[in-house]
Amino acid sequence: MPAESSRLRWALGWGLALAAAGCAPASPGDTSPVASLSVTRGSLEHHVLLTGELEAAEAHDLLVPRTDSWAISIRWLAEDGAFVHAGDRVAELDNTAILEQISDYELAVIQAGIELSGERARSAVEIEDKRFEVASQRIALAKAELDAQVDPELVSRREFQQFLLAEKKAATALATAEDDLRAAIEAGRLAEEVERIALTKARRRLDSADEQIDALVLQAPRDGVVSVGEHPWEGRKLQVGETVWPGAVVAKMPELQSMLVKAQLSDVDDGTIEAGMTAQVVVDAFPERPMEARVLSVSPVAREPQARSARRFFSVVLELQDADPEVMRPGFSVKADVVAALHEDVLLVPRVAVDPSVEPPVAWRSSGEEVPVELGACNAQHCIVLAGLEEGAALQPARVAG
Repeated sequence: MPAESSRLRWALGWGLALAAAGCAPASPGDTSPVASLSVTRGSLEHHVLLTGELEAAEAHDLLVPRTDSWAISIRWLAEDGAFVHAGDRVAELDNTAILEQISDYELAVIQAGIELSGERARSAVEIEDKRFEVASQRIALAKAELDAQVDPELVSRREFQQFLLAEKKAATALATAEDDLRAAIEAGRLAEEVERIALTKARRRLDSADEQIDALVLQAPRDGVVSVGEHPWEGRKLQVGETVWPGAVVAKMPELQSMLVKAQLSDVDDGTIEAGMTAQVVVDAFPERPMEARVLSVSPVAREPQARSARRFFSVVLELQDADPEVMRPGFSVKADVVAALHEDVLLVPRVAVDPSVEPPVAWRSSGEEVPVELGACNAQHCIVLAGLEEGAALQPARVAG
């Protein structure tokens, strides 16, 4: 494919140069001299013409927020290229599903609050019961201690032993009641904490839903131009009613101070353009204002411009040297004339004076002598002479058999 393309470009350039010189191919027997055809020394440039469009080097992306419903549709969208101020609405996403959930979230908050209040009441009642039991056991212990302090001489031995046993039982009962009180307090605290966590989660879900409602209205972070995002696989701008997913770019706010050119290089021209080459860019809307540019990068792999396309292109990025943010807008179509090769101080022969269809190529001196030549790189008008002709040699148009 590249070899065929080169031969086609060679033949096309040879024909154009022949027409530009106003000469018709000579017949094999025609030896009439033609003036102004000669071998000269100079520079040869090889240009590659690319087409593309302007794109901002930096932009603020307005993304689809994460929501509980995941996929979401576009309800409203600003026009592509519209100018907006900071805080203006750029896009609005459908919030119907979230609004339907908010009532459930509000009810869950109310229910969780009721459960928390009920648990506090139950815990308070149980704790007060345990405290009353502790107080009762302290009174019983005090009474048992008084009985145990009676003079053993005043009561029978058996009765005195019963007083001592009752004292021990009252002390044990008090310790048990105090343990029960502490357990009730801890259990009440834990149960209340569980209900408080449930209430916090319910409130958080409600607050998240409110935040999602607000986040579904995408606002401009600053003054600027809106660039509507592209459909991920259809290669066109997004439209109202289409479904998008979290993280998708709905629109961009480009920085107009720094502009790039995104161009395409056919795969048959692989290797002709490299990073660092200079170019002249013309915006189709402003043909009278050519701008200097530099090739920033060339993609390593050629890709299809559209799904199931037979064509392949390399993506070429060029940096503009003097972009005007007042008039330049992303999406403007441009043409870039890239200087793909520059050969200085070389011998040049007019393409109309050589016949590249034979091997090796030949040229004819003005005297009619046929001279085999070795050619280097060519453009539409000239070829580099590597061997076979000297500087200043007078030539005549190539003789092409009819």
